[in-house]
Amino acid sequence: MNQNKSFPWTAVILGVGCAGVICIGAIVLVGGGVVYTWMQDQEIPSTPEPVMTVVKATPTIEAALQPTPLAGPVLTGKQQLEEFALFDDFSSDALGWPIYDDGKTIMQYENGMYSIQITEPAYIDWAYFPAKFAPYEIQFDVQGSPGEQDGTFGVLCQYQDVDNHYYVEFNLQTSSYIVAQYLDGEDIALTKQNTAGQFWYETDALNTSQNAVNNIGVGCYLNNVILIINNQLVDNVNIPTPFTEPGNAAFFVYALSSANEDGYKIYIDNVNAFQPQQ
Repeated sequence: MNQNKSFPWTAVILGVGCAGVICIGAIVLVGGGVVYTWMQDQEIPSTPEPVMTVVKATPTIEAALQPTPLAGPVLTGKQQLEEFALFDDFSSDALGWPIYDDGKTIMQYENGMYSIQITEPAYIDWAYFPAKFAPYEIQFDVQGSPGEQDGTFGVLCQYQDVDNHYYVEFNLQTSSYIVAQYLDGEDIALTKQNTAGQFWYETDALNTSQNAVNNIGVGCYLNNVILIINNQLVDNVNIPTPFTEPGNAAFFVYALSSANEDGYKIYIDNVNAFQPQQ
């Protein structure tokens, strides 16, 4: 494993969580990739813990059991699987993402992508990353299903258990997002409250036109979460009560209560996940 492996974001990102003082990360372009240089002791004011007003459905099932990467998979296309990194263009099922269908949750390889569909209204489920490492930095392409966007999707990260994890959630219908923590079964918004008293933020960085593909980067550290959408730095939130141990990540999909019989479906491609070595 290359000790200096870089994570290929092309946008400038600020902030990687450190205990007590937030480090500022400067990214330097090197031959198409990026490497970090660090400027220590730059303080960023902590985000106060907000009064929670967000209502989010509690998942009733974890359909996909923790997957285990295949021993010596035969990789195709641009697929890569290393000790602390993976890249999947879904040119094959070699990396072993969950395949599942119980009528309410459908996860499958489809047309060179990976799709997750929730057909039951007001229902959520997720697919874990097929990784033995903790994904701190995640980048992926995502596309909503054609027509009205009757749901939301996002990334769970630093997953401790069903009641303890961070998440970033997106709504293509409203061009909005939220960053939050599920702590001991309680939803705690990490995005600051806006002028309307809400924790969801609208952003023009999301492309919500029909069949649009969005490239999303999530820097999910123990002390802060960074969000990049289509190469734009959108947010960087501090976590007042951070977890002390890293955890796995997952993609999730939630079908709104107003969803029809097809529910909500997304397509994921070009997943890049990386854990910096300590």
